[in-house]
Amino acid sequence: MLNSIHSYFNQSISRLVMASFVFVLLLPLGFLASSLPEESWGSVKKEVLEKHLLVAKSVEESVRLYFNNYKQSLQVFASTADITSIADEDQFQETLDGFVKNLNGGIVVSYLSLDDYSRVVSIKNIYKPGLVLEPGEDLPFLKYLTFGNRHNTIPTVSSVFKSTVSQQPAVLIKTYIFDKKNNRRGILFAEVRTDYINEICSKVTSKGKEHCLVVDALGQTVAHPNQELVNSMRNLSKVSIIQKIKSGKSGTTSFHSPITNQDSVAGYTTFSDIGWGVIIAQPQEELDNPLNQVMKTIFKWLVLGIILALVVAYLLTRQITKPINSLVIKSQEADIRSDSFNLGAIPKNSPLEICKLWSAISSLVSRLQASNKEVIKLNNSLSKDIEKATAKLRATNKYLYKISSSDHLTQIANRRYFEDTVSKILKQKIGERASVILIDVDKFKFINDEYGHEAGDLALKHIAKLMKACTREGDLPARLGGDEFIIYIRNCGPQALQKIAENLRKTVENNPIMWGKEKIKLSLSIGTINYKIDGKVQLDQLIKLADEAMYVSKENGRNHVTAYSPKIKEKSQEVA
Repeated sequence: MLNSIHSYFNQSISRLVMASFVFVLLLPLGFLASSLPEESWGSVKKEVLEKHLLVAKSVEESVRLYFNNYKQSLQVFASTADITSIADEDQFQETLDGFVKNLNGGIVVSYLSLDDYSRVVSIKNIYKPGLVLEPGEDLPFLKYLTFGNRHNTIPTVSSVFKSTVSQQPAVLIKTYIFDKKNNRRGILFAEVRTDYINEICSKVTSKGKEHCLVVDALGQTVAHPNQELVNSMRNLSKVSIIQKIKSGKSGTTSFHSPITNQDSVAGYTTFSDIGWGVIIAQPQEELDNPLNQVMKTIFKWLVLGIILALVVAYLLTRQITKPINSLVIKSQEADIRSDSFNLGAIPKNSPLEICKLWSAISSLVSRLQASNKEVIKLNNSLSKDIEKATAKLRATNKYLYKISSSDHLTQIANRRYFEDTVSKILKQKIGERASVILIDVDKFKFINDEYGHEAGDLALKHIAKLMKACTREGDLPARLGGDEFIIYIRNCGPQALQKIAENLRKTVENNPIMWGKEKIKLSLSIGTINYKIDGKVQLDQLIKLADEAMYVSKENGRNHVTAYSPKIKEKSQEVA
C-alpha cells in the first residue's frame, strides 16, 4: 500500500497538489464535524442541568415557604390566643377547634403542655366521620404526647407518613410555645397534607419526560407525577442521587432511575435543616435524541461537502499546476531536479522566485527559532516571579490567620477562635471528657486604678504567659475579654483538671510582676467544669456552669479554685 501511495505522488505534481487540496479541505471539516456537535451539545446539556438545578432550588424555596407558613400560623395562634394562660380544658378545646377549622391543609393539631404533660387534640371536622382506628390504636400523635422528653425526637418537620385520620400522606410540623420569660411552656404539633407539594412540582415541569421528585429525610417519595408512588411513600434511599441528598449535597448528576428503569440526568438540592431533597430529572435518552438528529444532518452535509471539495480541488489544481508544469519542463531542460527542494542549501540554477521563497522561509524559520528561545527564557523568568509571589502570599496569609485568631495584647487565642474551635470539638469528640477552666483576675480594677493601664496590660500578658506554661500541648488557653481568661483542657478527668487549675493558681500567686521597683502580687478566682461529651452539650452551657463555680471562688475570698457541682447550682438558685 505504501508503494502504491509513493507511486501515486511520483507520477504527477498535479495529483500531489490535488491530494493536498482535498486533505486540507476535508481534515478541518472532519474535525469540525466530529467536535462541534460534541462541544456544542455538551454546552447545551450543561445549560439544561443548570436549569434543572435552578428549578430544584426554586421548588425547595416554595416548599420551605409552605412549611414556614404553617410554623408562623402556629406561632401567631399561640401568641394571639395566649394559649398558655387558658386553664379551662373545655375552653382550650374550643379555641384549638376554632384554629384547626380555619387552618388550610391542616388535618390535626395537637397541644402538649410541658408543665403537666396534659394534652389536647383537635381533628378537622371533615375527617372525623371517616376516622376508623384499629383495636388498641390511639388517636394521631398521642404516642408522642407522653411523659418525658420523647417530643424532642420529633424534628421541626417530620418525614412523610400515612395519616391515621386522612389515610393520605402527611407530615408533622412542630413548634414550641414560650411564655413572656422565654421559657418553653408547651408544643403545638400540626399534621398537614402533602398534596400542595405535589402541586408545586407539577407546575415546574415542561414538555417531554422531565419530572419533579421530592423526597423526605428517609428517602421516601413526597411528590412525583406518579401518584401511586406518592400514596405508597415509596422508599428510594438506595438510589445514588438520594444518597447524595441524604449526605447534604446539591448539584447535578447522572443516575439510573428505578422508577423509569432508564439512565437519567438531574439537578438536585437538599434542605439543609430537615434533610429533605428536590430532584428535577430527565431521561438521558431525551437529551441524546436531538444530538443524534444533528449528527445525521451533519453527515449528510459532510458527504455533500466532500463532493464539492473534490470538484473545487480539481479546478484549483488545474489553475495552480499549469504554470508549475511549465516551470518543470523548463527546469528539466536546465537539468534542475524538481524533487530536490528542501530547507538545506538552495539548489543550483533555481528560479529567482524559488530562491527568494527559499530565503524567506529559511529566514522565517530562524526568526521563529529565536523567538521560541526568547519565549522559553521569558517563561522561566515568569515562573520564578510566580514562585516568589506565591511564597509572599502564603506568608501574608499565615500572618493574617495568626492575627485573626489571637488576642492582640496577650498573643493567646481570642474569644472567637476559642468558641469556634471548642464548638467543633464538642460536636466531633463524642465520648471524650471536656474540661473548662474559667479565670477572673482578682482586684484587677485596683491594679489599673493604682498603677495605671500599662501595669494592667503587663499583668494580663504575664498571666497569659503562665497559662501557656501550666497547660499541656493540645490544651487551648484564650482571653475572653477584659480580665477574664478561659482554658479548654482536652480529655482529662476531674482530679487531673483540679490539679492543673490549682497549679495555675499557685504559679500566678508565686510569680508577681515588677512595676518599677514595686512588686505587684496577682491572684486568680477560678471555676472549673468537667463533662463527658455527648453531642448535645453546648459551649455556652459549660462556660455558664464554670462561671457559677468561679463566683463561688470569689465568695470564698478570691484566690481559690472551685469545681462545679450540682450543689453550687442549687445554691445559686436559692440566692436568685
